[in-house]
Amino acid sequence: MEFSLALTIDSHSMGESEAQKKSLLINDFFGQINSYIKDRKYGNDIYQYLVSLYIVNPPKGYEHLHKDFKPKYTEYKALINKFSGDKMEIEKQFHYSIKVTGERFKEFVSASETESRKILAQEILNSLSNLDALPKKVKDFEKERFKSDMAAFFKSEKLI
Repeated sequence: MEFSLALTIDSHSMGESEAQKKSLLINDFFGQINSYIKDRKYGNDIYQYLVSLYIVNPPKGYEHLHKDFKPKYTEYKALINKFSGDKMEIEKQFHYSIKVTGERFKEFVSASETESRKILAQEILNSLSNLDALPKKVKDFEKERFKSDMAAFFKSEKLI
């Protein structure tokens, strides 16, 4: 199974160089999680676990620009890039978003690398409850073992 990230980070609120540092930290962190998860088998109904992570601090009145979206399971979808004509296939993907905003955003931005990783670990652990929204047709996925393995990874990294 592949554990992937789609990252949106607010460089305006934190400064370009700080945003770059945090982006590298986040991408590295998700890479470590993927390395830990990729060879484990949890069943045949989820091939890709995709998290859209929003690290944003929108001004009042603009919060709607970064809406959470509900967990979504895509069994199969074929897409064609309208610019290049390339074909893409999405198969057995579970996708949802995590938002780090407000006070949590400020805490994340000002935190050390280790503390930032702890915040991300906690946000990911909290988000695993989204697995409870899997449709009934997803029968072959061991979500409790997946949750347990994620917690074990974070413990091994001393993040929880």
